[in-house]
Amino acid sequence: MKVITASTLTLSLGLGTVLGAAPEEQAQAKAKTTNIEKTSTITTVSSSKAVKISGKYKTKAALNMRKGASTKYKRIMTLKKGAVVSATYKKTVNSKKWYKVKYKGKSGWVSASYVKKYKKTKKVSSAVAGSKVISVGKQYLGVPYVWGGMSPSGFDCSGFTAYVYKKAGYGTLPHSSRTQYSVTKRVSKPDVGDLIFFGATPGSGSITHVGIYAGNNLVLHAAGNKVQIQSVAKGSYWAPRIIGYGSL
Repeated sequence: MKVITASTLTLSLGLGTVLGAAPEEQAQAKAKTTNIEKTSTITTVSSSKAVKISGKYKTKAALNMRKGASTKYKRIMTLKKGAVVSATYKKTVNSKKWYKVKYKGKSGWVSASYVKKYKKTKKVSSAVAGSKVISVGKQYLGVPYVWGGMSPSGFDCSGFTAYVYKKAGYGTLPHSSRTQYSVTKRVSKPDVGDLIFFGATPGSGSITHVGIYAGNNLVLHAAGNKVQIQSVAKGSYWAPRIIGYGSL
């Protein structure tokens, strides 16, 4: 006969087995252990449906293209700053906008925060731009030379070039021949509309005067007592005084 002491030892194991308990009790304990509710963190993602769009965008910084509209998705490639991509869809995830884009045969999602609408600018040929500058400048032929002047009531040399360029829509130049030289690009041969810089004497390296190249070895400038067109051809007064040419 098996002797059972007054206090039967029972041990609860992690798997729910109770030593010394009846089989049905062991089954109940195991079931109870198995049915312990496991707690896990659930993240709610608020996402809108993808809407079809079209257009080109330019990256404002280096940017990852991903397989989905979230930083949790795998990176497909990294786009360089300035890359132009074609957008096909947009959607909002957790209040953040994403674009699905195509670039060099690959497609993926990018954050809308790092791209901007791309507008292709039409490049105006130097000939067209130069002709417009000269056309504007000729309107002021005969306007008196006035030291420090930069208006149709009177111009000095750099005041005239600055006024004409701005009026023609091709940028703002400082009111100084030397400073205009420093902010323009050096060219070995001028196009119509480029600036010509002069020294006070032949061979001088110090800039004291500026005018606009009008083509055919002519310069349009405020010199002497008025705005006029003069020759810069070899043998002319101005030819040996030329220091260089500048283009915007």
